[in-house]
Parts: sequence; structure tokens; C-alpha cells
Amino acid sequence: MNNASASSLGKRKISEVSEDILPTSSKAIKIEISDDIEERVDIDRAEATMTPSVKSEQSTVEIEEFDVQSHISELYRFIISERALGRAPMKIQRLINLDSASRNFYASSIRDWIDQEQNEFVERHAVKPDTRTNFKGTRKYLADIGRLSRMSRGLSLAFELAFYLCENSYLAPVNGKIQRVGRVTCGPCDSLLHKLCLRMKTEYPNFEPEVHFFRVNDQRKHFEVDDDGLIPHLLRTRDLLLSWIEGPSAAQAIYDSTKGFILIDYNRIVEKLQSAAAKNHTGPARNSNLSGHLVPSVEKSLPQVKRLLSMAGGKGLAFDLLLFAGRHSYVECRKDALGRKVTEDFDQAADTLLVQIANAIREEDQAFRPVDAMEMLHEEIETTGHIGYFPQSYKLFSSWMPEVGKSHVQKDYDDLYAKIKNAHAAVERRLQVFVKDGSRPTVDLLGRKMLGFIDDVNKLSTKLNGLIPAIEIALFLAYFVARGTSILWETIA
Repeated sequence: MNNASASSLGKRKISEVSEDILPTSSKAIKIEISDDIEERVDIDRAEATMTPSVKSEQSTVEIEEFDVQSHISELYRFIISERALGRAPMKIQRLINLDSASRNFYASSIRDWIDQEQNEFVERHAVKPDTRTNFKGTRKYLADIGRLSRMSRGLSLAFELAFYLCENSYLAPVNGKIQRVGRVTCGPCDSLLHKLCLRMKTEYPNFEPEVHFFRVNDQRKHFEVDDDGLIPHLLRTRDLLLSWIEGPSAAQAIYDSTKGFILIDYNRIVEKLQSAAAKNHTGPARNSNLSGHLVPSVEKSLPQVKRLLSMAGGKGLAFDLLLFAGRHSYVECRKDALGRKVTEDFDQAADTLLVQIANAIREEDQAFRPVDAMEMLHEEIETTGHIGYFPQSYKLFSSWMPEVGKSHVQKDYDDLYAKIKNAHAAVERRLQVFVKDGSRPTVDLLGRKMLGFIDDVNKLSTKLNGLIPAIEIALFLAYFVARGTSILWETIA
């Protein structure tokens, strides 16, 4: 027993000594642990003493937070279901665009709308077949597909839906193809799919043009060729995909063939006019069989130019081809009673298209400066005397290169000034002869000479930065008329 007591006493002493020699950090850990235990005990006691009403308030807050989120989701779905996303406030639109659930719901809703429209279309077509109803019902969903493409990760969904819409927007006849007469164009669908293809190629490295090229052709096979030898259905998309598959040679082939057709028609008409002139000893302008002499291939070149505009690397070729067509559009210009060239439908269409092409090139290359084209247009206008020759295009180029436009205006001003001065000098010499002869000159001698410059002054005034120079020329012209009139009256007296 004594040994046991001594042993226990020794253990207590060792324990006491060991606690005294513990490092400070170990003591701190013990204190922190004890504090944590006490804190948990306090929390448990607080929860045990918490009243039921307080617990109920906490659970209500959690439920309300959950309900608010569900209400927001329902609101998003309602906006999409009513096709009102485009009319929603911009802040709401941004939130919906970032919501994956809303994106997927939007995509499935668009597909359901297309299916419903297609079913109604089939029912109507069964009662009364009419190809003019193709694409009429589904075109209203193009805007929705466009919005879906701008949502977060919505591009690929929109791309597939655009294909799906095209596939379900027409009914091919059992026998034969959809005729061009009364056929509604799918231009808006083609335009959207073309834009989505460009984005898919940029944003998705694994995009396969070959696969989608065959998908497009699978639809195009149901349509008849039009008067231009083309199938308009998804033509822009088809040409874009082809240019990616074949490379620059695809656009170059269209450019070369169209240019060749224009030259063949142009040379054929020139030969006919020369032959007629040699036989009849009359000018080509009197050949009534070729009124205006507009080269047929020139008019047909416009659709080909538009095709080039849609293709990869084709914008520059489209620009050059349209200018080439303009230069060969007339062998002999049709003119009005005053000898001015008549503006044809081709002139206006080609001018509008050239502006579109130039803007597209400028958007990709801000350094684009078509100086040569501007010089050529100026020379054509001066040679033909036709103010309506690509006027919008010339004005656009002048806004990009004002120094070139100003140099043209100054040159026109100097040339017109010299012409008026020389013409007045010639009239003055005639009047001096009348004075020496003691005879009376023709009263309208000066007016008849000066009247020929009125159109030139008007043409100068219509040019960019040409109004002030035109006013100066008009005053200059009036001065010479007044001066010549005084000499005339002196002679008459």
C-alpha cells in the first residue's frame, strides 16, 4: 500500500510539473478549445430557449426568398411565351439573356411555334394548294431566332433553328418542283442564316461548311431555276459555304464568267451598229431596232454581283465587276429632246448596289480609298455628259476623299470658266466684224452661245462642294452676257 500511495503521489507531481512546463501556445489552444465548447453550449442553450415564433419567422424568410426566384423565372417564361422579349426593358432583356433556363425555354418555344405554324400551313395547303403561302407564316419568327443568337450560348441553338425554320416553311410538290411563278422569296431567311454562318465560322473552330452546304442543297433541289439561271432559295448562304469549301476560285469563277458574257454581248451589239451604219450611212443612234442599246448581260450581271458580295473574298471582285458593267452598259446612250442621257432602271439599281458594296468593304477596311474608281466615275460623267451616272457612289467616295472631290470640282470650274471665256471672245469677234461691216447682227447670237453652258453650271452645282463654284460661274456667265449685250446694243445703235 505504501508503494501504491507513493506511486500515485509521484504521478500527481509529474502531472503538475508537466502542466507548468507546457509552452504558451499549447495553453492558448486549450483556452480556445474551451471557449469554442462554451460558445457551442451557449448556442445550443439559445436554440433551446428560442420561441416558436422566431423559428417561424426564419423559415418564412427562406420560403419568401425561394418564391421570389420562382416568380422571376415565371416572369421570364411569360415574357418569352408572349414573344415580348424585344419590348421588355433593357435590364430585363440582359437578365434573360444570361439565364440558361430562359435560353433553353426560348429555343424550345420557337421550335413549337414553327411546328404549330407548319401544321396549320399543311392543313391549308391540303384544302387549297398555293405556293405563294410559302414562308409567309414562319417569317415572323426570324426576329426571335435573331434574339436567341445574341443570348449567352444561344448562337448554335439559333443556327439550328434557322435551318429548321427554312425546312418547315415550304411544301414541295409531289411531282416536279416549286415553280418560280408566284413563288415567295426566302430572302429574309437567307439573310439571317448567312449572318449566323459567318458567326458560327468565327466562334466555333469545329464548324464544318461541307456538312451545312449539303443541308442547303437538300432544300434547294425542290425549287425551279429562275430567269437568271439561278435558284434563289438560300443562294447567299450556299455561295458563302461554297467559297469556304473551294476558296477564292469560287468567287473568281463567277467574276470571270459574268465579265465574259458582258463582253460578248457588247461586241455583238457594236458589230451590228457598225454594220447598220455602213449600210444606211446613218449614225447608230438612228437604229430603231436597238433603242438605248443596253447590253443584255449587263442587266443580268446584277444578281451575280450580289452573289459575289455574299462570298468570302468576293467584295472586291463585286466592286470591280459592277464598275465594269457600268462602263459597258451602253453602246449608244439614249437621250432626251435636249440631248441629255436618259437614266435607266439599271443606272439606279447599279448605283445603289455599288454604295452597298463600298460600305461593306469600308466596314472591313477603314483604309479603303477607291481613288481609281472615283477618277473613272468622274471621267465617265464628263465623257457621257450624264449626271445620273453613279451619283450616290461618287458622292460617297467624295465624303471619304474630299481632296479628290475638290480637285475634280476645281478642274471642272477651270474648264467651264475657260469655255465660257473663249465662247464669249468668239462672239465678241463676230460682233466686231458686224461693226466694221456696218450691218446688224443676229439678236440671239450671244444668248444662243451662252445658253449651252446652263446645264454645265447645273451639273457643277450638284457635285459635292460644287455649289459655291457654280454660283461663281453663274455670276461670271451673267457678267459676260451683260458685257456682250452692251456691245450688241452699241452695234445696233
